[in-house]
Amino acid sequence: MGYRNRAIAILLALAGIFLPGLHKFYLRQPLWGGVYLMLGLLFSTVPNGSLGSIARIACVIEAVWYLFQGADAFDATFNPEISAVVPKLPASRLEEAN
Repeated sequence: MGYRNRAIAILLALAGIFLPGLHKFYLRQPLWGGVYLMLGLLFSTVPNGSLGSIARIACVIEAVWYLFQGADAFDATFNPEISAVVPKLPASRLEEAN
């Protein structure tokens, strides 16, 4: 499996302005990556091009979501094998440790 870095996911989602779907492939969601890629590339050649724009806008929205989501929530969603192994200490116990 492998650890998925939140910063890389954010950068790939922002790169979706030019090539949508890269972040979905990185986050082990190849079906959604293919949908974003198809919408972004195939439908951007249509004169209206609105479907391609939707994929690009969705990438930017997801980049902002990953940015404000927080590391713990990101790991719980995209790194469940890591977050299940690492125990979380309550804030009061963390202060006592210092």
